[in-house]
Amino acid sequence: MEMSKDFNELSRVQLPAVIQLMKLGYEYLSYNKNRSDFDPDNNIIVPIFKKQFLKLNPDASEDDFKNEYKDIKLELNFNDLGRSFFNRLQGKGNSEYRLIDWNNFDNNSFHVAIEVSCINGEEEFRPDITIFINGLPLTYIEVKQPNAIRDGMTGMKSEAKRMKERFENKKFKAFHNITQLIAFSDNKDYADDNGKQLQGSYYATTSFGKVVFNSMHEERYGELVDRIGTVSEEDIDRVLKDANKIVLKNTVEFKDNCSNDTPENRFLTSIYTKKRLEFFLRFGIVYVETTTKDGKPGLQKHIIRYPQYFATRKIAEKIAEGVKKGVIWHTQGSGKTALAYFNVRYLRYKFQQSNLIPRFYFVVDRLDLAAQASKEFRKRGLTVKLISSKKQLNEAFSEDIAVVNIQKINEDTNLTNRSGYDLGTQNIYFIDEAHRSYNEKGSYLPNLYNADKNSIKIALTGTPLISMSKNGKKGRATTREIFGDYIHKYYYNQSIEDGYTLRLLREEISTSYKKKLNAVLDDISEKVKKGSLDKTSLYSHPNFVRPMLEYIIDDFSKSRNIYDDQTIGGMIVSQSSNQAREMYRQFMKKREQGETNLTASLILSDEDDKETRAREVDDFKNGKTDFLIVYNMLLTGFDAPRLKKLYLGRMVKAHNLLQTLTRVNRPYKDFKLGYIVDFANISHEFDKTNHAYFEELNQEYNADTTDEELKNIYGSLFVPDAEIERSLKNAELVLIEYTTDNLEQFSREVDEIPEKKELLKLSRTLRELKQYYNISRLNGYTDLTDRIGEFDVPKLLTIVTNRIATLNLLSNAKDDSSEKLLKLAMSKMDFSFKKVGEAELELAANDFLDRQRKAASALGHNWDQTDPEWVSLYDEFTRILQKQHIGELTAEETQINTTALDHIIIQINNLNARNRKLATAFDGDRKYARTYKHIIYSQKKKMPSSVGEEPGLYRVMKRSKQEIDDKVAKNQNMVENQGYFTNESIATIRNSSRQEKVEIAPAQVRAVSQLLTDEYGKELEAIGV
Repeated sequence: MEMSKDFNELSRVQLPAVIQLMKLGYEYLSYNKNRSDFDPDNNIIVPIFKKQFLKLNPDASEDDFKNEYKDIKLELNFNDLGRSFFNRLQGKGNSEYRLIDWNNFDNNSFHVAIEVSCINGEEEFRPDITIFINGLPLTYIEVKQPNAIRDGMTGMKSEAKRMKERFENKKFKAFHNITQLIAFSDNKDYADDNGKQLQGSYYATTSFGKVVFNSMHEERYGELVDRIGTVSEEDIDRVLKDANKIVLKNTVEFKDNCSNDTPENRFLTSIYTKKRLEFFLRFGIVYVETTTKDGKPGLQKHIIRYPQYFATRKIAEKIAEGVKKGVIWHTQGSGKTALAYFNVRYLRYKFQQSNLIPRFYFVVDRLDLAAQASKEFRKRGLTVKLISSKKQLNEAFSEDIAVVNIQKINEDTNLTNRSGYDLGTQNIYFIDEAHRSYNEKGSYLPNLYNADKNSIKIALTGTPLISMSKNGKKGRATTREIFGDYIHKYYYNQSIEDGYTLRLLREEISTSYKKKLNAVLDDISEKVKKGSLDKTSLYSHPNFVRPMLEYIIDDFSKSRNIYDDQTIGGMIVSQSSNQAREMYRQFMKKREQGETNLTASLILSDEDDKETRAREVDDFKNGKTDFLIVYNMLLTGFDAPRLKKLYLGRMVKAHNLLQTLTRVNRPYKDFKLGYIVDFANISHEFDKTNHAYFEELNQEYNADTTDEELKNIYGSLFVPDAEIERSLKNAELVLIEYTTDNLEQFSREVDEIPEKKELLKLSRTLRELKQYYNISRLNGYTDLTDRIGEFDVPKLLTIVTNRIATLNLLSNAKDDSSEKLLKLAMSKMDFSFKKVGEAELELAANDFLDRQRKAASALGHNWDQTDPEWVSLYDEFTRILQKQHIGELTAEETQINTTALDHIIIQINNLNARNRKLATAFDGDRKYARTYKHIIYSQKKKMPSSVGEEPGLYRVMKRSKQEIDDKVAKNQNMVENQGYFTNESIATIRNSSRQEKVEIAPAQVRAVSQLLTDEYGKELEAIGV
């Protein structure tokens, strides 16, 4: 019997998604019936592509099409992540022809198909749904049934893992290069999981490695509702019959899942409404040039995030309304430079429609930010002019964007009035956090606002200046007062939920260090009283800096071990530039004396030249330096995902505090948190600042909202104390039952645990302890930290993880259900008990694991697992796995097992190929293929290899299929009444026998009817009807 999971996925998410896409104007195309039209090298539907190509390019000839297609096939095999093809698609590549009608998007053809195979040799994957524009497979959708768990992960997490493996497979290069957009859904609402992306619907683009999921929180559903059409009963029948699932037609579940309001269908409407899809494909994708750690050029492909999309739309609409200024409030780490890039692309198009030439400026207030912004724009393919003088500002330029560094030209307060410039030109200024340098008494920014009155000014900020004053006193002008109303907002709580940024964990310094610090201060205080030291000198005194640096180095080294990651970096924010210099001096002295192997760079505005500073910052970003020691520099606008520990040595206030804290909030590997080691006791200042921002948001949403409700709405940047306490108390209770200070004893205790449930609980506890270990010491959990050293947490976790994996493998090998075993065997986890250091054995084990995955994959893809040949191969497979994974084996023994797996792979591939041929003969309907196989097996005790062995029976069954499916479509209840269904089948088969002039014995007619009754019944049963 075919596993019910596949059918559940088909009925609950896959086919309802197809129906929703048809409502949005996509035409269903049968892959089974049109397979010969698909180019197997790339899945382009050649006849449709040719027809549309000649339609869009009326002057092109047949030979022109052949040459164009030849060039496309060549480009799709480039190792460029599809950039060459993407440029061709945009009309910017090495082609004079149009592949897409961007001027009238509805003029293109739109098709949707299911289970279109992407095959290269033995390697294959099949997206659940593929969407074709003009015959080009530009986007596909992977769906998972709700609450499906695979390899201990939710459907979405397992899909992310699978996509990484798929992207890294070079054999699928052409399929990845032609794909622009990928969507994922499990038909569930998003979970409140702090960005873990455990469930919901996401979109992404292709990659050389890890897939980046983007959620979609629709803000403009009203404009989409009218674009949702209807689908006729005939079209629904056509889809269900083609999928051989007509039994679904009248089920309540299927009808419910075809509603426009399911989470999946709302998401599909948000992404695949044609105007929306046009924006994503035309303006929302960009290639970003990167540099690897070893200095080699790399390439990434990014797709616009939903807050960037909605902000871009809103900016364009405000401009169209005549609004000249406004504020985009998007939290730090949400991609404001990328937002500016996408606006350059989209607004240029919008202005050109009005016959205006736009000139874009990106305004910053520091030299390092100007260099960084220029670099980011160039990485995305824009040409950039760097402006740092008044003279340059008044000059026309041909580059895509000018980056303006106002730090150099703030004295130029008499900016020329340019409100009368060429009427055919429109200036647009994006001002990045530049309110920091706004000076009402005279500076570039107010003069810009007064002089260039026709220009459009969009302020970008993660921390707008807001009123922090009390008792009605007038404070500094707010961002809103200076730059206009908010155009779009995206606060840090939503960014955390979307997985774009991390929550932060604040770690207080230990009591013992505080005592040592106080002793040092007491020792120095006499000099202070005598007036020989001021406060700055006090905190930069060698006797003060020494214990602080020792604490930081010790904490950082322990953190790397606790988090089991030696690549993370740290930043020390000093109390003054003098303290930073002393910190660096002592750091270098420790290196010279061999007390530490860590490395550090000192980044101060008056230290070294800008080229040296830029090089040292890049070295840190690329993992060549462990620490950056700073005072004021790099606290804003600095983006280094590996920065995970921030040592805050001075008080930072208001919006600058949020800017500083969020230097460690960028996602990095599997980290769920960024860490703040708080020497300055920022709690009160953070609460005060956070409350002020909540009040500002409150004005925007609901003036009656309480503080508590605001906290619920906007979440918290920091992990709450209660959550940490709860986790640590649980860790104490769970781990007290284990000998955690003896790894060997702990391993034996873990091996004795019979319940996997207990192991999973232990694993979860250790993972949380890994995150909170430092804070457990500070919060007084000495019993816990005395028994578990910081070096041991990752080791304990590894022991538990390996035991769970091995237990899964061995227990599932004995299970009647093969699904879990096959999935486990397909994973990349190494369960072999290898002897460390034996290279030959390690190579042999790697070969075995490769064959294990291939054999498991081939066995899992078989859809007739009652076939005696499959059962035999599966039994042999489990025998080999048990033999390999119990006890220590030599390299020779492992090679013997690998050879045995090779034989299984050959045999199962042959069996799958025979099954595929039989199913194809029945239009892909596996129910009829299985029935045909087992009828012949019951007579000959041998499975057939083709329909040619009993051609008469095949013709009768093929003719009967259409009539039976039609009856089920009209009356699904007949499937539930087995006796009635059998009788109807008998009558249909007899009638088909007469029409085909094939004589079939009554006993065989009854046998076929009974098998079909069971097959249709199992389909219905699988969805719980």
